[in-house]
Amino acid sequence: MKARIAKAGKAFQTQMAGAVYQESAVELLEVIKRTPVKHGPLRASEHLEGPTWEGNNVYCLIVAGGPSAPYAIYVHENDEAIHPVGQSHFISSVLEESRSFMAQRILKRMRLNSLEL
Repeated sequence: MKARIAKAGKAFQTQMAGAVYQESAVELLEVIKRTPVKHGPLRASEHLEGPTWEGNNVYCLIVAGGPSAPYAIYVHENDEAIHPVGQSHFISSVLEESRSFMAQRILKRMRLNSLEL
């Protein structure tokens, strides 16, 4: 019985991590749409990292910048800049807007994924 419970728990964690990743990928698409574009390296640098477990919490990171776009934080935080394409706070605005719905979306995704098995 302990082995079955452990196996079910591991399967649940795997399913949860997959759903978190899939929903984070949806958010990443919206982030990319909102990212200011001048030459393209900033948008091209955006990607997901994870899923990562910390205790009972699982998350993915939406990352922008790196060697190809070291200015990402400046573009993200600069409220004074005028962007012909995109906006400041291109990551945080997306995450803030989805915050109240994300748990429901992950649960729905888990249900859909379990039906596909």
